[in-house]
This record gives sequence, C-alpha cells and structure tokens, in this order.
Amino acid sequence: MGLTLADSYYLKAKAASGGFGCDWGEVTESLNYALSYDENHCPSLCFLGKVYAENLSQFDRAFECFDKIIATDTNYTDVYPVYIKYLIWAEEIPKAEKLIEFAEKIKAIDISQLFWLKAYIEDINGNYKKSIKLLKKAQIYIYNEYYFDFMNDEKRRIKKKIALTTKKSQKKSKNKKKSNKKKKKSKK
Repeated sequence: MGLTLADSYYLKAKAASGGFGCDWGEVTESLNYALSYDENHCPSLCFLGKVYAENLSQFDRAFECFDKIIATDTNYTDVYPVYIKYLIWAEEIPKAEKLIEFAEKIKAIDISQLFWLKAYIEDINGNYKKSIKLLKKAQIYIYNEYYFDFMNDEKRRIKKKIALTTKKSQKKSKNKKKSNKKKKKSKK
C-alpha cells in the first residue's frame, strides 16, 4: 500500500504553500493534477476550498468543495472545522451551528476545535461570557501546548472586549444621569 498520485500531488501542493514564500503556480498546478487523478480526493478538495475562501474570497466555490467532501466521506474530519470557520466568515451562522451539531456526532473529530468555533460564534453575537466558558471547555480537550496557549490568548482578547463594553455602558449611564440632572434643574 502506497501513496496514490493524488496524494503525491496534494503533498506537493501543500509543500509549495508552506514556508516563507508561496509558489502559487506550483500549488494550483499540483492541486489540479491531484484532482485530475481523483476528483473526490478529500485532502485536495479541502485545500482547494481553503484557497477559494482565504485567497480568492469565493465562498460559494469553497462551500462546493466542502460539500463534495462531506458527500464523498462524512468521516473526513479535517473538513468540518475549516468549513464551519468559513461559514462564520460568510455570515452563515445558522448553517455553521447546524454543521457543528452534525460534526459533534462524528468519531475522532477534534472536539476542542468545535468548542472554539462555538465560542467564536458567541463572540460574534456579543455573548462574551458564554464564549469564555466555551473556550475553557475547549481547553479540556486540547493535547498540545501551542493550541492551549492560543485558547488563553482568545480568552484574554474576549476579556478585553468585556472591559471595553462595560466601560462604554458605564460612560453612557453616567452621561444619562448628567443629562437627567440638567433637565431637572432646567425645569425648576
């Protein structure tokens, strides 16, 4: 058992995209070769979807790639966190939430990433405390220091947002009180 031609070209595309510079010619050529050898090659379709979403802002085409992966192999776990993130970016929150629900039932899925994505949605919706709780849950399922530190950074970022929003609301209430006092004085 060895690597298929699609696997080889996928790996070549990934290598061309890494490091300090990206050889987009090599990336696209290798992805096209990989998909010509196997049009349902899940890693290549996932990578192509990322390129469409991140580099070309073509979310519909990216979603077509991700949908094809799920139709081909629902157990290809790498697609779910990526797809959900881009659904959130495209402001397709209800779809993202449904996909999270579906993904939670898949064996060997990275639960920490799903909790992070739930926290991301709560952050966008302004539910900062709920977001922090979800990030703490995510940390329980993390098995690598780098990702654990990333979650700590996310919690710090959201706590800053909480501080900003409470300062704004405190200012508004102070300004409201001042204007109410002025109105009362002017009535007398």
